[in-house]
This record gives sequence, C-alpha cells and structure tokens, in this order.
Amino acid sequence: MQYRAQYSGGSLRIMANHLPAIGEGEMVSVTIEQVRSDNTHRHQFAWLADAWSNPPETVAFEPWAATKETLRKHALCQTGFYEQAIIECGDPKLARTVAQEIMNARKRSEGYAHAIVRGGVAVIRWPESQSYKAMGKERFQRSKEAILNWIADQIGVDPEDLRRVA
Repeated sequence: MQYRAQYSGGSLRIMANHLPAIGEGEMVSVTIEQVRSDNTHRHQFAWLADAWSNPPETVAFEPWAATKETLRKHALCQTGFYEQAIIECGDPKLARTVAQEIMNARKRSEGYAHAIVRGGVAVIRWPESQSYKAMGKERFQRSKEAILNWIADQIGVDPEDLRRVA
C-alpha cells in the first residue's frame, strides 16, 4: 500500500482514514518521495496544449499528433518513459497477430500503445503514467523535460520558447 504523509513537528503523519493494523512499536519501511507541485503539473499541460494547437504541416497529420494526449503519450514512449512487453513468437505472422492484440488491449487501458514486429518478435510499448501516484517529483520533472525537448524538436521550436509559452 502507498499512502501520502506530511512532515510536521519532527514526525511524519500519514494522511489516510484507514491504515493496515500496525502494532505499537512495530517497525515499518517508508520510502520518501517528494510530491510535485500542482504548478509544475499544470505547466506541462499548458505548453503541451500550445504545442499541439500549432503543429507544422510536417507533423500535423501524424497519428501520434491527433490529440494532446496521444502527443504526450507518444513523446513519453519516444523518450524512454514507457513500459513494454517483448514476446518471442517464433513466427512473423503470429508475432504480428500477438502484437496487434496486446497493442489494442493496451490502447484500451492506457489510451496509447504502439507495436514493433521484427521477425518473430513482438515488442509492445505503452507510456508510463504521469499521475501523482505513479510518478514522483524527480521522475516527473525528468519526463517533463524529456518530452518538452522531443516535442519542441518535432514542431521545430526552441525548447525555451515552448517552456515560456505557459
């Protein structure tokens, strides 16, 4: 289980209504991961909206540029912030079938996925979630910078100009 906690008065206070049973004096493991600010979260979606609304013709009709969300999720995959399944099928036709089925399932659950088939191997990738729960402050900042740079490159603008838009 993962819970949010607040540091105050020299101790951590867990912010939850119901906790698992913990005996008095029992030791538990805690991982400290700072939560990102709402401002940095909103900033990403502001520059993303601007980048998506003004694409050059060279990328405007790419499947990954169809919506702000497909742009963001494709950029996450392109910059290494993805999960993947690699399946050795042994047969190219079977690999294509398997890749298509898994990709469709991931699209339904994650909103975006893409597949690559090489010979009898199917590789399906889908983006990591950038939700507050899934991605802490440092990893979110790294992913935000990576996708900003990738998107700026795709639309032919300076990353600093894109960053200042929001």
